[in-house]
Amino acid sequence: MYVVANLIDHPAQASIAVGTNTNGTISYRLQLAPEDVKRVVGKNGFTISAIRSLMNVAARKHDVKISLRVDGVNEEDISDKPHASETDAMPSEDHRA
Repeated sequence: MYVVANLIDHPAQASIAVGTNTNGTISYRLQLAPEDVKRVVGKNGFTISAIRSLMNVAARKHDVKISLRVDGVNEEDISDKPHASETDAMPSEDHRA
């Protein structure tokens, strides 16, 4: 997620989990600092919409479906949060793309 990494100010609080839900969609879940969520979502959701569009173009090229969800991290969650490399596949019912 090169694009997201260049938009955020708190990379130490960022993580990504990747999983596949029951219909075969590859699900990406970004957890970011609350200030970074605002920056990634953008005014009226235009920035996240553009990021999803880029991801969907790449996904179609490889004949897969994807979804992207962005969540804020609470301060108390930061110390217990696993690193992205430690996160197992995460089933999700989020069908936004």
